Amino acid sequence: MTLEDITQDWKPKASLALITIAVMLATFVEVLNTSIANVALKYMAGSFSISNDESLWIVTIFLIACSILLPATDWCSAKFGRKNFFLFCIALFGISATICGLAPNFEIMILGRVFQGLGGGCLIPLSQAILLESYPKAEQPKAMSIFSSGIVIAPIIGPIVGGWLTTNLSWNYVFFISIPFCIAAFIMVTMYIEDPPYLKSKTSYSFDYIGMLFLIIWIATFQVMVDNGQKNGWFDSPYIMKLGITSLIAFISLIWWELRCKNPLLDLKIFKNWNFTVGTIILTILFGVAYGSIAILPQFLQNLLGYDSYLSGLAAGPMGVGSVIAVIFTTASLNILGLRTQTVIGLIAFSLGCFMFSGLNLSIAFSNVTIPNIIIGFGLTTVIIPCTTLLFSKVSKKDMTNAASIQNLIKNVGCAVGTSSVGFLVSSYSQIYQSYLVDKLSLIHAPFSNAVTSLSSKFIQLGYDLGTAIGIAQGKIYGMLVQQSTLCAFMNAYRIYAILVLLLIPLVFLLKQFRPNE
Repeated sequence: MTLEDITQDWKPKASLALITIAVMLATFVEVLNTSIANVALKYMAGSFSISNDESLWIVTIFLIACSILLPATDWCSAKFGRKNFFLFCIALFGISATICGLAPNFEIMILGRVFQGLGGGCLIPLSQAILLESYPKAEQPKAMSIFSSGIVIAPIIGPIVGGWLTTNLSWNYVFFISIPFCIAAFIMVTMYIEDPPYLKSKTSYSFDYIGMLFLIIWIATFQVMVDNGQKNGWFDSPYIMKLGITSLIAFISLIWWELRCKNPLLDLKIFKNWNFTVGTIILTILFGVAYGSIAILPQFLQNLLGYDSYLSGLAAGPMGVGSVIAVIFTTASLNILGLRTQTVIGLIAFSLGCFMFSGLNLSIAFSNVTIPNIIIGFGLTTVIIPCTTLLFSKVSKKDMTNAASIQNLIKNVGCAVGTSSVGFLVSSYSQIYQSYLVDKLSLIHAPFSNAVTSLSSKFIQLGYDLGTAIGIAQGKIYGMLVQQSTLCAFMNAYRIYAILVLLLIPLVFLLKQFRPNE
């Protein structure tokens, strides 16, 4: 019997339920940490006596570190054994979280976040590969529904949990909460996860140090560029321009090197797989839009409606409800609708939720945010589950770890772009609307003149002289103009997100159908 036959017939000894719990504990805690610390940054800044801008490095350095080791997942799995490497990553993540929680100064915090990112970045592709290999092909949609619910719900509840811990305990517990998850995951992976036959026989090839160097330069410069682009005026800034050029050169060099390298860090031949390529494009754009919509909502609620960080984080909670409904829906309707139809339904639902947000105003109640969030959460998960299944359906088991690593790396880039798009869209459209509306602020314009007269008379009644009352009235009206311009900018951003998602629908029909018996 050949190794291929053994691999095809291989089944894990442990039950699928125990394997799923083991890997999902690791996945959940890693994704949770991408957002849980955001709401505590100002408290950390106070503790370490640093500026708010400097505190952003606590998030930025984690995201950079997450992406650096991720492409080496396949090589490390072959070199040390995937189970051993998985355990190492969980242990490194948990120990680093402890260091972050106990950090006495900013330097130790940054060091802890670097190691936490290095350990955490590989957990998602490892978990994804283990689940896809462990489940029979006919049950892979079920595996992806469980996996997708974890990676969707975790970043949503992150700000809620982080806000509660910071408010009621301290920011340190934002990191300490990861420790019990890591301990439980370490124990369960030790007991129930095993390496399949092909991994046990897979020989480790020489490490691609040049490819890793190009990758680190690309990821680091790209992440810093998108995180700092808005506040520096993007490419009007020489600093951002240098980062952009360096990132582009490093990216082109990485692709060139990986295509000619005998044992590349990233085996780009996987892109010959049509479903993998198209599915990766769909999910990358979708995650970029999703992270943009998740980032834009708290800004809208805090800047325009006066919500605090905890309430604005809580407002995203209904997305989790939508995700749970999506898991039930996709599982129940798989044999009726099929994976491609489910994906289209999800894209339409996500787009609808964004269009609903584009019609909000400054008089909304908290409940007005709930329904669109449920629809977006439903749409997002309804796309991720079937699309991920289609994406990996034509990938062989021996290529699964490499494929999952590359897919998650590209998805991380999309998330970074999506998050940074919020500041760019809101700032740009705010300026456009302000320049349009400010022409109306002239005393020869009857509505403005009447508004100034009405407001100034109220201030005169409060004891102000005529000149001061007119000045205050004009300032109040200008403040309203800025507020309305910002509101229109948020609405436009949501419209753009909605249209982008609708444009993905034709790509879905390029995916080949999922056939479990193939």
